[in-house]
Amino acid sequence: MTGRPANDDDLPVFDAFEPPGDDLLRRLPRPGGRQLGPGRGAGAVAAALALLVVGIIVGNASLASDPTGSPDPSAQDSSGPTDPAEPLACNAPRQGQFPDVTLGIQGSRHQVTGLFGSGSGYGHQPQTPGWQVPAAAEGLVAGEGNRFVLGTSHGVCFRDVAVDYAVTTRVPRTDLAPLFKGPVSPSTNSIVIDGLPDGDWTLRVTAHFDMLDTVSDDVVTVSFFRVLAGAGPFSTDPVIVPTSRPAVVTPAVPCGPGQPTGDMDVGLVVGGQTSASGAKIDGEPLPQVHASLGDLILMITEGEVCATRWQVDLTDAKGGNVRTVDQFHGSADDPAYAAQNRWTISTYGNQRLDATLQFPGGLMIVRSWQIVIEGFVAPDLFLVGANGSRFLTSPGCGLFIHLANGYEASDDCGSIGYQPGAAALHVAPFEVIHLDLRGWRITSWSASCGRVTIVDGIETYESPGGCGLGSGSSEGGGPLPDPLPDPPAFLLPRGDTVVQIGIGAIDSHGNQFHVSYFAHVIAR
Repeated sequence: MTGRPANDDDLPVFDAFEPPGDDLLRRLPRPGGRQLGPGRGAGAVAAALALLVVGIIVGNASLASDPTGSPDPSAQDSSGPTDPAEPLACNAPRQGQFPDVTLGIQGSRHQVTGLFGSGSGYGHQPQTPGWQVPAAAEGLVAGEGNRFVLGTSHGVCFRDVAVDYAVTTRVPRTDLAPLFKGPVSPSTNSIVIDGLPDGDWTLRVTAHFDMLDTVSDDVVTVSFFRVLAGAGPFSTDPVIVPTSRPAVVTPAVPCGPGQPTGDMDVGLVVGGQTSASGAKIDGEPLPQVHASLGDLILMITEGEVCATRWQVDLTDAKGGNVRTVDQFHGSADDPAYAAQNRWTISTYGNQRLDATLQFPGGLMIVRSWQIVIEGFVAPDLFLVGANGSRFLTSPGCGLFIHLANGYEASDDCGSIGYQPGAAALHVAPFEVIHLDLRGWRITSWSASCGRVTIVDGIETYESPGGCGLGSGSSEGGGPLPDPLPDPPAFLLPRGDTVVQIGIGAIDSHGNQFHVSYFAHVIAR
């Protein structure tokens, strides 16, 4: 790439663009990855020509996690401080064993252990858990406004913690609210956090643990808690039939009255709309089920008949790795003890789903499917000139998504992922350029001008001398006011440049994403 000096009121001028090699073309986002960050070398200084300067774009990309392991119940550490608020000396996490996270009431010795959602570390790649709700019987009963104490097992210390909460009964959960977020300094195994108002709440705790320099990779867990705050009364979880014994596993919906048979149907329902029956015979072609990333997938027995034992597994089509979705192998063949008729399937990529279900009386059936999850594709962002001309920008790498059902993932790239083409947007100098993102409401944006270079095979974005074009974000991270007097916009002085636009947006269903877009713009 070559350049020549510009006039005093001009942008840097670049004669040619160096397209990346085939191996650097933008990849579709994959589940997992490290925290989203801006393209390297991006300018950070706002220009005086900014049309809208409201704030700095904010993007909190939580590290997603991989449900490949859970705490070993036989190795539970019952030791802990006498007062949950009293910290102990820090210990490093035990190799291969994820620490438990506990929740108690400040000033009380009573505490509960979180329902393990997923963990990453010890060589596991981070993947994303679905939202999980502990049973009411396993919840923490607290007075309205009582402060809580987060703790850990084995004296392991928190390094960074994020706590979100939502109404337990509300689906989909589009109203997640933060209760606590931030680094913990100094590291400790006991954190006091604010209480909750009157209600039935589910908390999600994402914990990064202090490794004390024992290993290089982070150990992260996602745990869920049920909190019944205030005076109540609270609705109880559904039970199958009245019984003097507590149910170990209760069904998602009341058990249907039908009788199971060897050829009974088990369906896979995607997004509440399409359904596919599982293959009944080993070796027969598997029905293919296609879904978009984050779609709710339910496996439902015919007539909502309840199984008393089950094993539900996913097998990766590429690597052959097997992950258990859910299992119960209790000895009691009694639906009043344990029963289930619906299972939530959270997956990605291309996976084989196998379900082995046993019903009262010993009847056992096996059903199988092939599930193909389509990758999330960043929506089209157009730049719109004053004359109405529209130019399609190119999304780069580093996509982060947070879907309404709790799914989170990020694309960890070694390159910005810009795909330059022959076309460019031609505008007049100092002409207003609007942003158009159909179907989404922008929550934050930031634009700069510069150039794309390739150094040692790595594509980077540079803004020589700084060329900020403006930025904006709404208070609290919600969508910008709608309708705006004008959509987000910027303007350019004379020059030939590449514009980088960082976008955060949310749709009507509560799905959110963050990514940087790029465009070749010539102002003459």
